[in-house]
Amino acid sequence: MHRIRCIILLLYTGIHAQPSLTVTYSPQNICVLTGSSVLLTCSYTLPQYYYFKEGYWYKTDGQTHSTHSTSIHNIPQASGTRIEYNYYSSECRVRISNLIPSDSGVYDYRIKTITTTLQGKDGVTLSVSDVPRKDCWGVSYSSTSFCVLRGSTVDIPCTYGFPTDQTVITTLWYRVNKKRQDPIDLRLEEDYEGRVEHLSTEERNCTLRIRDVRETDLGQYRFRYKTNTRGGGFTGNLVTFSVTDLHVLLTAGTVTEGSNVTLTCDTSCNLNADITFIWYKNTRPTRHRAINNTLHLNPVSSEDAGSYSCAVRGHEQHRSPDTALDVRYAPRNTTVIVALGGESVNLTCRSDANPPVHTYTWYRKTGTQTSLLGGGQSYIVANISYETSGLYYCVAQNSVGEQHSAAVSVPIAGRGSTKYAAIWIFVVVALLLLPGLLWLSRRKSNAPPTTRSATISQQQADSNPVYDDVLTSDPSCRRNTEAGDDVQYASVKFKDSDKAEVGPYVGVQRPRTQTAQEDVQYASVNFSRPKDTSQAEEDPVIYSTVNKPSRT
Repeated sequence: MHRIRCIILLLYTGIHAQPSLTVTYSPQNICVLTGSSVLLTCSYTLPQYYYFKEGYWYKTDGQTHSTHSTSIHNIPQASGTRIEYNYYSSECRVRISNLIPSDSGVYDYRIKTITTTLQGKDGVTLSVSDVPRKDCWGVSYSSTSFCVLRGSTVDIPCTYGFPTDQTVITTLWYRVNKKRQDPIDLRLEEDYEGRVEHLSTEERNCTLRIRDVRETDLGQYRFRYKTNTRGGGFTGNLVTFSVTDLHVLLTAGTVTEGSNVTLTCDTSCNLNADITFIWYKNTRPTRHRAINNTLHLNPVSSEDAGSYSCAVRGHEQHRSPDTALDVRYAPRNTTVIVALGGESVNLTCRSDANPPVHTYTWYRKTGTQTSLLGGGQSYIVANISYETSGLYYCVAQNSVGEQHSAAVSVPIAGRGSTKYAAIWIFVVVALLLLPGLLWLSRRKSNAPPTTRSATISQQQADSNPVYDDVLTSDPSCRRNTEAGDDVQYASVKFKDSDKAEVGPYVGVQRPRTQTAQEDVQYASVNFSRPKDTSQAEEDPVIYSTVNKPSRT
């Protein structure tokens, strides 16, 4: 009876014993560089009558399995796309990107069936190194995301590692294309011909340089290398490549003078934080200082209006398109232009304003009273007179504000002012003649005293004066005058005589006897006749020069 019980127990235990999962990892030990990615693969065999439902990867810190193993979904910083695998897929593979030293450990694969979870005995050991090691695989980038300015040149720093017992035979950068399985070296693609270069100046250096970056270069790239051993290949993480242009963004394209304006040099992706932006106004560097990619105008003035663009230092030839800034201000420098025209005056109001002046208003001020005259940029004062006199000014107005001009006085020269004009002309003429009259008066006061009258007697033959160069206004005046005619001398001067006579004379007496050497000079001699004489007799005799010749 006891033997029967033992046999039944053994059969029960054999039926319900936990079956084992056979898993094979290749390779079983792997070393990769920090920042690179790794692909873990395996193959397995399920026990009979067990069917795959889900597959999971677990990580432990030691070389053997323990009860403290953690699902890789719970690994710190495992969020996002760092862990790539599908636990509903029966493929035993997982990719871990952007590796960090804490990712080092033992990874094993487990399968969940309908009734239980099966676990293999072994796992794959992963080592992540901060510094390149000769026994480590991997590709390390300075960054896995690049934002590049269109038209510029970009370098993607890259290093890779492999075991010392192997030799690298192939290195290439390729663009990820889901429609194409086999990677193609960028240097062989037509779109990249002459623009791509591998900067392999040092061992294990895989830096990529792309010149004249174009919009079509947008996409994802990988670096891959192969060694001389079977299965000795490694592919780096995905590198995302973005291309951007520069655009100027304004808080407002049209602003009022005195407000605040911020200009931003905008990009579709984030450029390197170490770059410096340069700002231009009307194609010339602006006087304002920029902070990062922004330019603050606080407060903005009318001088700030213009076209703005930006560029990245070192790539000044790739500037952004111009963006206009319009600064509006109230009318200023408002003046009145006066134009005379006959008996009217044309007044024109001029002002500097943005937007342009939309309303002009004219006013006339007389004393303390101000009158509204009308609107329009020009105003005509017709039929000017004293009734239209006064101070005229205009008011210019736009949507921002208004400004008054200085008042101007309209010159009045119309009706009712003739006699006043004549008075002013007389005053002006008098002021012009006054210096001449004063000079003549001063000259007369300095002349020697003269005898008021003289009687002309018959001169002796040896003392008769001789008159030469006598001019008259009419030849008929040269006939002898009648006895009753008077002779008037405007000025008579007897040389070397004791007295000189000046002024009009009814009669003229002969001065003292002249010597042979004495001359008589007459500046002007007029003969007056009775009013009933003929026109010929009325004409005066004008002596320009009277000289007495000396006797021989």
